[in-house]
Amino acid sequence: MTVMLLPLLRIGMCGLAVLLAGAASAQPVASSTSPPPPELAATVARQFDVVVTIGVAKPEPDRLTDEELDGLGFSAQDLVGRGARERAQPVSGGVASGFIISSDGHIITNAHVVADVAMVTVRLRDGRTFRGRVIGLDKRSDVALLKIDASGLAVASIGNSAGLIAGESVFAVGSPLGLEGTVTAGIVSAPRRALPGSAGVPLIQTDVAVNPGSSGGPLFNQRGEVVGMNTMIFSLNGGFMGISLAVPIDVAAAVANELRANGRVHRGELGAMIQELTHDLALSFGLREGGHALVTRVVSRSVAEHAGLRSGDVLLGVGERTDATYQELLQQVAGTRAGTRMSLNVWRSGAMQRVTIVTREAPPDLPAEPIGTYRRLPRLGLQMSELNDQRRRALRVDGGLSVVRAQGPAARGGVVQFDVVVAMGAQPVRTLSEFDLALAAHAPLSKPVALLVLRDGRFRYLAIQQAD
Repeated sequence: MTVMLLPLLRIGMCGLAVLLAGAASAQPVASSTSPPPPELAATVARQFDVVVTIGVAKPEPDRLTDEELDGLGFSAQDLVGRGARERAQPVSGGVASGFIISSDGHIITNAHVVADVAMVTVRLRDGRTFRGRVIGLDKRSDVALLKIDASGLAVASIGNSAGLIAGESVFAVGSPLGLEGTVTAGIVSAPRRALPGSAGVPLIQTDVAVNPGSSGGPLFNQRGEVVGMNTMIFSLNGGFMGISLAVPIDVAAAVANELRANGRVHRGELGAMIQELTHDLALSFGLREGGHALVTRVVSRSVAEHAGLRSGDVLLGVGERTDATYQELLQQVAGTRAGTRMSLNVWRSGAMQRVTIVTREAPPDLPAEPIGTYRRLPRLGLQMSELNDQRRRALRVDGGLSVVRAQGPAARGGVVQFDVVVAMGAQPVRTLSEFDLALAAHAPLSKPVALLVLRDGRFRYLAIQQAD
């Protein structure tokens, strides 16, 4: 039996209709539980106006690729496993939750809710619906900031997640399975749960019932302050099974503030892949205790390679520390700005060494282009770089353009990251200038563009529509 960790927004609208139809025909059942204390009920009632329901639409339904799953904010490779890859289905529309943090319409929700969607709508408690704009998103923390054109809105009271303790009572408000204004309550099971693949972000574990559609909704303490944002569940069947996880509001609010100011989150990185050092691995490397960061791969031409880091290095800490945990190291590196010098204590070949490294800036997460802007994207929505001599020889081509990012028309036509564009129709394109000249000569706009791409050693033509 495999435990699966699933993002909450994974339900098609057809399935939702069946569930709602069944709910409508159900008869009321008398509850044997006692009503909540009057003061808690009053606290809950005051929070409905700050919670919103979010609707999303994707450009077109398609099966999720490994790359899309791996970009859901937390590593799908680590958290979900092959079973979830086979079961997770994309949706052309879906429902999620969020909460208002400013009276002029700034809203926090999950990054995995609004990443790679074409349109976002936000419905308030009073029934008003607005078109939402994605100000920015951060997949690492799974936080996104939206903006609607409204004013005078009720605003959530932001609490302090750092002070949470196990056993503390909390409650959630959201739209699970599309049922708006649903309230569920429970306790904090673990205030700071470190999970594999969570990229150094500690999560709040609770037993508050949340389900698909609760993603991005607030987790409140008994004073009605937001202490977390619901983001995922442990599940064997896709539904709630007693373990839910929330991003601490301290993290979510800090990320939202940076997204509001800069449209992105600035983080440092080493250019190396790392994993947590287990006790058995520690013994194999000649250490008594695990918990540190173990380098698994050094990215070619990265700052880590330049500093001399190697696979098999154990990172014990920065500066004078030699007892830093994997999570602490991730947070410390991410908290640096590009160009920061760090002195790492590294365990290598049975002895400790000092390695000085200058961090670089991690690439930003960018929201998808909204509906209606595809035709204005240059180069068919492709961001490309010219092949260097080494790659041309390795690929056995005279020239071509490596796809850094594909969006809009190119993405819908099937172009993906790391494809190599070698021709437009029968015209070879070895440089960006040749691509631009060939595209300018291609007419009319209603006629598809045939791109010859190299992928996994095979050439294939893809038809790209220039306009919607």
